[in-house]
Amino acid sequence: MFFLAYRRFLLLFFFASLAQVSWAQTTFSVFVKGIKPADSVLIIVQQKAANKQQKWAKYVANQPTKLDFQVSNGKYALIIDAKGYTFPAATVFEVPLQVNATVTLTPMLGTDFSYQWRDDDSFAGHATQTYVNEPSVLKVLDSTIKVPSDFSSIKLRNEFGIVLSNDNEKWSSEDSFRLYSILKTIPIVPFGEGSLVDFETGKNIQAIFQLTKSEQFKDIKIETVNGIKKVTLSQSAFVYASTQLGKLDGIKVRFYSRRLHHAVLNYFTDFGANKQQVDRIAQEKYGIRFMESNQETQTLMKEDASNFQEFFNEEKINILSMFEELPEGMHKQEGLKYLVRRVNGQDHPLFPNVPAIAWTSNNTIEFMSIAFNKTDIGYVQRLILHEKAHFLWEYSFDQKLRDDWAILGGWFKDPTNAEGWSTYNTTEFVSAYAHQKNPNEDMAESIAAYVTNPDILLSRSVRKYEFIRDRVMHGTRYKAQIRQDLTFMVYNLYPDYIYPGKVIGVAIDVKGKADEDKEVTITLKLNSKDPKFDGGAHGNMRLVSTIGTAQDITFFPRNGTMDSVLVGKTTFSKHQKSGYWNPIFLNIFDEVFNMRAENTSTIGFKLYLESPLEDIAPPKWKYDLKLELIKNKFNLLGPNSLEVNKGVEMQGIKASCSFYDNSPIYSSSMAFYFPKLDNPDAQIYEMQIGDRPVVDSVRKYANGYNSIKHFEMFLAIPEYYPSGFYSVSAHSAKDIAGNNSSVIFMKDTANYSIPLNLRDNGLYKDIRDSIYVKTPYPDYIAPEIDLNRIRVVAMPTNPTSPDGETKVDIALLFRDLSDFPGHEAGLRDIRYILRDPLGKEYHYSGQNTNDTLRRNFWSIKPENNSNWKPVNLSLLLPKGSAPGKWGIASMQTLDRAGNFRNYSFVEIVRFDVVESDVVLTTPLNAKILN
Repeated sequence: MFFLAYRRFLLLFFFASLAQVSWAQTTFSVFVKGIKPADSVLIIVQQKAANKQQKWAKYVANQPTKLDFQVSNGKYALIIDAKGYTFPAATVFEVPLQVNATVTLTPMLGTDFSYQWRDDDSFAGHATQTYVNEPSVLKVLDSTIKVPSDFSSIKLRNEFGIVLSNDNEKWSSEDSFRLYSILKTIPIVPFGEGSLVDFETGKNIQAIFQLTKSEQFKDIKIETVNGIKKVTLSQSAFVYASTQLGKLDGIKVRFYSRRLHHAVLNYFTDFGANKQQVDRIAQEKYGIRFMESNQETQTLMKEDASNFQEFFNEEKINILSMFEELPEGMHKQEGLKYLVRRVNGQDHPLFPNVPAIAWTSNNTIEFMSIAFNKTDIGYVQRLILHEKAHFLWEYSFDQKLRDDWAILGGWFKDPTNAEGWSTYNTTEFVSAYAHQKNPNEDMAESIAAYVTNPDILLSRSVRKYEFIRDRVMHGTRYKAQIRQDLTFMVYNLYPDYIYPGKVIGVAIDVKGKADEDKEVTITLKLNSKDPKFDGGAHGNMRLVSTIGTAQDITFFPRNGTMDSVLVGKTTFSKHQKSGYWNPIFLNIFDEVFNMRAENTSTIGFKLYLESPLEDIAPPKWKYDLKLELIKNKFNLLGPNSLEVNKGVEMQGIKASCSFYDNSPIYSSSMAFYFPKLDNPDAQIYEMQIGDRPVVDSVRKYANGYNSIKHFEMFLAIPEYYPSGFYSVSAHSAKDIAGNNSSVIFMKDTANYSIPLNLRDNGLYKDIRDSIYVKTPYPDYIAPEIDLNRIRVVAMPTNPTSPDGETKVDIALLFRDLSDFPGHEAGLRDIRYILRDPLGKEYHYSGQNTNDTLRRNFWSIKPENNSNWKPVNLSLLLPKGSAPGKWGIASMQTLDRAGNFRNYSFVEIVRFDVVESDVVLTTPLNAKILN
């Protein structure tokens, strides 16, 4: 999933673009008028970020400056970057119809800047409402295939060394057959011929399986008694384990889920710890390899091997499980061979904040730790399918399918956009990200939603749902159902299915002299008949400069909680990039998160900053990181909230380093990870700390101009933190002009080459060092909740005339165990996600809905949670919430030591078409309310 660092993306591919120019070249000439003596102006010609040329135009006496660009036929954008001048915004030209252009510059006069745009009614035809999903009608024709009562039990003993026990719940012949059938689909090391189970001696018994009516974490519990595994499986995992026949909306289908498969996968791989079994399954069933930190990975990725690590056990299981959810023909994907995992805490050097990258030309998916670290399980599942879908786009889809998808999404080639694409649609996207990029990313997001949350795709775009159903999945459908006892009803006589009105007016005002900070106000006018229904509650926009520095703006209603006029205000530093700033996304939401996404193809937008004091140089790393193990008093946890010399005395790591910068530095962040722990089985993600430069009264240290900024950052290490080696994998700093620098630490810097244009210009490499820390009571066990004692109660606040506003109370029990009883790190937070009937998800944090969790969230003191304790989570759904069945989609528990556990309450049921006598003339499961 690309969320690119725009500036680095442009610079990185400048040289790569030269190789992509076709042999049939045309000279395109640009004439620049109005350059003052001693000035230079940057002229950019691009089709997209990957095909971009740029040259500097300098003053030439008594004539325009001429620049020649060698380009192939097609549409291009002409972009000017000239500090101290006014000039046209980006314009588009087409070669060979046009082979020259003239740019005229006018010196700025130091006045305020304003801009207004109003739509010319082109919003007509844009969607105004979401689709309303109707429940699927499923009629079961035949529950299971009948088998002899002892057939599967005998096969399980002889082929797998598994003995079924009736000590808890009785095994039916159907359930034993379901288990045997699932086991046969997993390529595992065989039990061995002739290795029959001896009941008198116990010889060759690999495991004893029993059933329980209780819910189990991941549907399976494994204990080892006298060298034999005792496995307890949840009966609920067997409900859809084998294929059943039915009619879904009149279409004959086979339906089943892979829930039992995922549980058995954990058994055979020991929850991912058995590398031999994991690798065998990955290669034989899915055609992939989990790469490790070795020479092979170094050669593949062209980076030092220490920048990569082995996947964590649970990460491997999640990847294999999600690949299994796809149709069999997609299990082994042409072009996809390798899965690579970057070391904890380290972003991709060229694409910061990107959780994963599909390197389709390198047969590789690269995952970063932010893809898995403390993110909800639904996000992880969607991301895995998203990245795999890029290989479908590249290797499986023909050009006709790709073109038809682009037309369906309103996509067109736009050379002014870094992605080379724009869309005129403002709705019909499953996520804001799907709208920002290109048809490929839109497809990847839509396929991921089709499998994991089909309701959101169906409610956002029936057309896209049908396209994927018919053209990609060939009729296979999915239903994501939430555990029944974790669902509740919301009542609403006046549901809000209406999108916020399209933006039909933009007003931009910039106040401030050229050498001052600028106060920027952006006012958006929505097409609205009644703001209570089609107004906006909030919005967000990201603006980027021509060098990729960014500024975020949040919008709020001018009047009340919903309005047709939204206003956003922000302050730009006098040192930020001079010139035009353009939005890369603008998203408008109402109170129930109906979303409209806009871009520069659907709105008019011009924001110009005159900043003669601009600073475009990022901080320069001084190669002086020093780690010290200290003792001090620490009070709070958190990357920017650590109070030193207060609280409880404990160990800590002091990290000292420095940057040089032309301007003051605004913030910094450093990631500590654990290259080797005393417990070899422990798997802990990175821990982040951050601070601003040290400033003291005698100015030994300062944060001024044209100076070295000194940092002293502290990682508090309570007694329950990991015991072993601590190391810094990455460090970043951002100045007040928004320029960012990143340092990646590795074992051998000779094995990584920084692109020429980024050397000493925002990206640095340095030698990685470690420091050993011994803690007395390391806690590696994540908090848990009692899955069988969760109670959900929902009541409308206005029962006589329900309007969707609903009070929801969730009561549950939790505990936090440790290998050192009495020294548990203690529960820090419970995060949970509610999903409505339209597939929209709502994220909550226990610290915001529970007073005890709120008090404890930042506390550094350990808390004894080894006994089950109750916690109540209360929230209020807003007016307009969708009526129908809601549910808890997932939960996550997090302790103070960084351990977390993800719970998914969604079972994905798959429907494969057998035969159909129904003609699909109208969308399935959807209607439009007028």
